[in-house]
Amino acid sequence: MFRKLFVLSILFGCFEYKKEHLRIVSLVPSATDIIYLLNADSFLVGISNQDNYSKEKVGDMINPDYEKIIKLRPSHVILTFPLHKKVSEEILKLGIDTILVNPESIDEIFETILKLGEFLKHGKRAQFIVDSLKLILDSLKSEKIILNNSVFYEIWDNPLWTAGNKTFINDALNLIGLRNIFDDRSGYFIVSEEEVIKRNPDIIIVAHSNISIINIKSRKFWNKINAIKNNKIILVDENLFNKPGPNIVSAIKFLKSKLKEVENE
Repeated sequence: MFRKLFVLSILFGCFEYKKEHLRIVSLVPSATDIIYLLNADSFLVGISNQDNYSKEKVGDMINPDYEKIIKLRPSHVILTFPLHKKVSEEILKLGIDTILVNPESIDEIFETILKLGEFLKHGKRAQFIVDSLKLILDSLKSEKIILNNSVFYEIWDNPLWTAGNKTFINDALNLIGLRNIFDDRSGYFIVSEEEVIKRNPDIIIVAHSNISIINIKSRKFWNKINAIKNNKIILVDENLFNKPGPNIVSAIKFLKSKLKEVENE
C-alpha cells in the first residue's frame, strides 16, 4: 500500500502544470467519469471508444490510434496498469507524460478522485464529491440485507471471469453484507463452471450483457446451485458496476434494491 501511495505522489505531486497547459487524453473510462464529475472536462481533448461522451475518440482503450493521439497534442494520457503496460511504453516514446490510475478498493477510488481533483485544480469539488459519496455509503451500510448471502459475481461468461478479494467489487459486496464465494483469491481471474457449482452460491450477479437468465439456468449441472433453484439471479449494468469510479456508489444502491426484490419473491 505504501508503494502505491508513493507512486501516486510521484505522478501527481512532482510536476506543476498551469491550467492552460493541460490537454488530457483518457484511455480509462472510470477516470473519464471522474473528470466529468469534477466539471473539469474542458481539459479533455480525447477519450476512448468505450466512453459515452462527446469528445474526440482515439480508438479502443487497449489498442488506441496513436496518430489521433499525436494530432490532439496532449500534455498527458491517463492509463491504468497492468492493462496499459504496452500502451504506456508507446506513449512515453512519443514524449507524452502519463497519469496512472489503478484503484483496487472503494477507498482507493476516493483517493483517485481527490488526486485527480488536486491535479486538475478542482480540489474543493473533489473533496465535496468524496464527502457526498461517503455519506451515501454510510447510509447503505446502516441497513444490511439479511439473507443467505454467498454470491458469485460474473464479469464475463466465455471464459468465466470473476473478482476476488483486493478488488473494489469485493468491497462493494461486503459493504451490504454479501460474501463473495471467491474471496479466498485475489484480483480478477478465470474460474471453471465446476468451481462455481462446488461453491454453491445463494445469489448470482451477472455484470455483462452477453447472456440471459435463461442461458444461465440452462448451463450444465447449474440446476444444483441454490441461486438457480431459488431464482436469485441478478443482471446488472456492466458500465455501472465494472468501472472503478464514482458510479460504484450508484451501483451498490441499485444492487441493494435488486436484492430486496429477489428476497421477497
